[in-house]
Amino acid sequence: MPFDSEGVFSRLHNWEDDRINDIDIMSDRHDEEDDNFADGLSQCLLRNGQVAMNGNLHMGGFQIKNVAEGQAVHDVATKGQLNSVQTTLQTAIDEAATSASVFVGDIKTSLQTANHGNWLLCNGQAVSRTTYADLFALLGENFGAGDGSTTFNLPDYRGKFLRGLGGDSAADMATTQAEGLPNITGHVGMFVRGTIDGAFAVANQPSTPYSAGSTAGCWNTSFDASRSSSVYGASSHVTPINQAVNYFIRAKV
Repeated sequence: MPFDSEGVFSRLHNWEDDRINDIDIMSDRHDEEDDNFADGLSQCLLRNGQVAMNGNLHMGGFQIKNVAEGQAVHDVATKGQLNSVQTTLQTAIDEAATSASVFVGDIKTSLQTANHGNWLLCNGQAVSRTTYADLFALLGENFGAGDGSTTFNLPDYRGKFLRGLGGDSAADMATTQAEGLPNITGHVGMFVRGTIDGAFAVANQPSTPYSAGSTAGCWNTSFDASRSSSVYGASSHVTPINQAVNYFIRAKV
């Protein structure tokens, strides 16, 4: 039973001629059965792709498995290829969303400990003026000139709190404002009588009354701010309650 280039099977023998020529046959209706058989095979898919589909391929709920990755435009794509496209697309969407909301020079806090992505650790490190041209255009040499030609320094925010510019903060964003506290002033009378409390205390209480021209009867007082609050003296510098994080600067979009 031959198969032509269009995917059609046809009968090789004419059973009617065989009967006329006295060729024994098992059935006098082979012609019809053979035609039915040929019709059933016609348009079947072949391994060499010789026959094109002209309708939907119904899988009855089953899967086509072990398909090779598609190469040409009209090839079937595998699940692995689709997953890869989905991942690439999601990455592009995330990057686009980030680029729309983050700008060069933005600062963030993080528990990361090293440079990552386009975020650089604000530890005063020197970085390339060429690689981070936009950031260099923004910062210049305000935080350090690097090697003076090919690099520049990032801000060094280690051990510092960041504060909004203006008011009584530092004069500009590149200046570190030194720590300080308002001065504490007061006075004590030369001769103390009555109750002494708060940060003041009696250092020496005379055993004899005061007498003119003599140091007898003079009371000595001391001042210790920690007497009024344990916050005073707990540190050698101004330290609000805190917990450390790292500051990073956006170097590229």
